[in-house]
This record gives sequence, structure tokens and C-alpha cells, in this order.
Amino acid sequence: MPQPSVTERILVIDDDPIVRSTVVEMLARSGFSPIEASAYEDALRLLDDPEVRLVVSDIVMPGGSGFEVTEAVRQRRPSVPVLLITGAGTDKNLSEALARGAAGLIPKPFTMAELTTAVAAVLDRQAKSEADVRNRFVPGVLADVLASVLEARDGSVHGHCDRLTELATKLGERMGLGRRDLDTLSLGALLHDIGKIGIPDSILLKPGPLDPQEWGLMRSHTEIGDRLLAPFPELEDVRKVVRHHHEQWTGEGYPDGLAGTDIPLAARIVAVADAIEAMSVRRPYRDPLTPSVIVAELENGRGKQWDPMVVDCALELIFMGSLLLERGGPQVVPIDLDRVWSDEEIARFAEMRIADLVRMVVSLGEQLEEGSLTGVEQKDGVVLPRRRREALRVLTALKAALRAVSG
Repeated sequence: MPQPSVTERILVIDDDPIVRSTVVEMLARSGFSPIEASAYEDALRLLDDPEVRLVVSDIVMPGGSGFEVTEAVRQRRPSVPVLLITGAGTDKNLSEALARGAAGLIPKPFTMAELTTAVAAVLDRQAKSEADVRNRFVPGVLADVLASVLEARDGSVHGHCDRLTELATKLGERMGLGRRDLDTLSLGALLHDIGKIGIPDSILLKPGPLDPQEWGLMRSHTEIGDRLLAPFPELEDVRKVVRHHHEQWTGEGYPDGLAGTDIPLAARIVAVADAIEAMSVRRPYRDPLTPSVIVAELENGRGKQWDPMVVDCALELIFMGSLLLERGGPQVVPIDLDRVWSDEEIARFAEMRIADLVRMVVSLGEQLEEGSLTGVEQKDGVVLPRRRREALRVLTALKAALRAVSG
């Protein structure tokens, strides 16, 4: 049975002083914090106490029955459950209690163990329900608000967080992450630079390069973001993304100098997505990079700045046409396995470096030779989804691009 807490205040309602005092004593001896009311109107006044977590009420009372209490609680404090006590534990009472929204029914007579077990079970269910709401709703809303605040402050990054989140999520899906890990990845991507709220405008909005002292302050945004999210236990895993998305595969990143798989996987994915997004858009000090230059940068940083597995996944999306390196930000589009590759698409592939195309052909060819139909096991227990049909089509397109390059 869950351990009660003195913060779990329980409102006990019963017109019979003996029964009421007995219930109050049982709950108090079990570690709860009961308060009492003898009538419906008194109970409504006590219900305004924000610390009340549960109502335990008799059904038959003058001035307002337990069923009416239940309806009043639902209207005034919908998150507070009601446990009803009845001297006649009939199916009719049980059905009506549940229909009115009661959390349960306790028939008289009952022992202290029966009462406290029922109360603890209701409170436990309520706590889990509240935690589920927090975990599903609060993080997303919080992330949207904080990201909007940051983008409102720095107009040059408008849309950056949304594009980055979409790309990071696509990479995570491609790498076989589960739903919970994808949710963490999405929130981490949305909030990755939230610590820049603590960076002075003179540095954050500076049009030119930063000097060493300014750069040191800018780098501190990862630790600032980590501290900003510390009060939210439901964002514990997201904090790791915020803190570590500037770590490097070789251990030369910041703030903690983590290397390789010691860097959380979601942070490694966000690092690659962030780089692609940054290279694809205009900055105060440069124009967007061309697709061929972006591919070259990814290849050069593979196994140095970034996780090679994540880079390979990004390059696959680029070569398959699912990740478009448009000026103004990358765009993620669905892969159509049945489409015919146009001359224009093949020409775009031909702009890529021959070395990249050769590597992709070899990689996909090896997968086909292995007969991989569903996946190839990778480090960290992550599975890269590979479909034979898709690989064949990509392989054909890449070979066509090679022919175009070689003339």
C-alpha cells in the first residue's frame, strides 16, 4: 500500500458524530491529515481548501446526500476524487455512486485496514493520473512557450526550433527509436538552445564573430538551459539533450567533454540536425550553404564532430530525397517508394561528391547482400530500419547519378 503523507488532506463528511470521529481517528492514525464536516454546506466551504486531496462522505445525510456531494465536488474541484460510505452496500448504490462520478464505495461496517487501503488506492490512482497529465501535456506546452520566447528575442532564428524538431524526429524514426524516446528527442530538439535566454543581447545578437571571452559566455548556454529545466522532474531526460547537444564524438565538445556513446543518443541526433539546419539558412555573417557543401561538411565531421551512425542516417535521407536542403531551412518530405526518379533529381544527386555516392552505393549494396529485410543491429541497441525494396530503388538512383557524373 502506498505510504500516506501529511500533505494528503482528506475531507470527511458525515452527520453522525460517532461515525465521523471514528473515520477521522482511523485516517489520522494511518498518517493522513483529515478535516471534518457534519453537513453538506459546511463541506462545500472546506472544499475550497486547495490542500484537500480526497473527500470521504456518507451517502445518507440531511441537507444533501453523498451523491449530491459528489456532483458538487465534480463541479468545483474536478480533480478531487470522492469515496462514499454506505450502510447498505447494494449493487444499486454502487452503480449510482459510479454513475455520479464517485471513485469508490465503502460498505459499513469496515475496519481501519479496509478504510485506509481504499483511501490509499484512490489517492495512488489519482497521483498516477496527475503524473500522466504532467508527462504528456505540461512538457509540450512548456517547450512551445520557452522556444517561442527565445525565437521572439532573436528574430534570425524564426522557425529554427520547429524545423530542427521535425528533422531530429525524422532521424530518430529512421534509427528505430521508440515512442517514448522520440518524445524526449522532440522536446529536447525544441528546447536545445533555451539556455540562450540567459545570454546578453550584445553577444547573442552580435552580427560579427565573437571574441574568446564572448564565446566562453555563449558556450555557457548549455549549462544555463540545464539549470532552467532542473525544477521540472518530468523533463529530466530532456535536460540531457539541452546540456550535451554541443558535445563532440571525439570528446572535444562542451560543456563536459563527453565522447562517443557516453553522449546521450538524443543529444547526438540533435547535434547533427542542428548542424544541418544551421548550414541551410542565412546567417548575419554568411549566406546559406549549397547542398553539396552541406554534404561535404557532414562527411568531414563524420566520426569527428558527430556520431557516424547519425550522419549516415542523415545522408541517406538526403540521397533518397526525403531531406531537402532548401535555402531557408531543410524540409522533411515523405519517401515515395514507387516514384520514378526524374532527370532533375538525378542531376541533383550528381552535384554531390563522388566519394559520398560511392560510399552510399557500397553501404546499400552490403545491406542487400546480407539479405537485410527489416533492420541491421547497430550500437546502443538502435535498429536502423532498412527495406529491401527501398534500398533497391535508392541504389538504382545512385548508380544513375554516378553514371551522370562520370559522363
